[in-house]
Amino acid sequence: MQKENKEKEQRGVFKRVLNILGNAVLIVLIAIGILIAFSMVPIRGNYQVMSVMSGSMEPAIPVGSLIVVKPSANYQVGDVITFLPMNAKTKKENITHRIFAINETNGEKLVETKGDANENPDEETITENKIIGKHLFTVALLGYILTYIKTLPGLIFIILIPSVIIVYEEMRKIGNEARAALERKRERARVKAEEGEEPEKKGAGNISSKISKNKRDDKKRRSK
Repeated sequence: MQKENKEKEQRGVFKRVLNILGNAVLIVLIAIGILIAFSMVPIRGNYQVMSVMSGSMEPAIPVGSLIVVKPSANYQVGDVITFLPMNAKTKKENITHRIFAINETNGEKLVETKGDANENPDEETITENKIIGKHLFTVALLGYILTYIKTLPGLIFIILIPSVIIVYEEMRKIGNEARAALERKRERARVKAEEGEEPEKKGAGNISSKISKNKRDDKKRRSK
């Protein structure tokens, strides 16, 4: 009995741990989805969600980090920025480095950048219109998830996993409710059966008494 109780308790703990992990994964995926969705809203000065997949900004920004950047009206030396090289064709070519120097040539500001882990500044300078935004904060490791989500299998994955978790939770609730309803039905049937047995026993007792009385009366009549 103790062994069975211990096994039940272990299964209960395991289920609770799975529920906690499932909810945590769901919350993370939903949060990333909300961040990405909101960053895609065409609002002037809206923040952007990026992934850093190189080690040029370590240790400040580890490889595989998710970063959030936002356009600024004023960029200064020392700011960490995400920008596009002058010859970049898509936003996928973005780089995140620190502003090393700002020089002005013919009334135009040229921004010189450098990765914290690099010995020398970047060879190419950029104009301010190539800056996507200033770094706000970093979340380690989530950049791997963001990079994967941007692929077709990743997009399917982020839709599938929350859907499976939600469906599982709903099915579990329905199953629990069905079992509870069945248990209540059995309990009502048991109570009803017990209540039905009492009159039967009482009626049987009355019949026995009548038979005994009739036997006694017959015996008295014979003795006379």
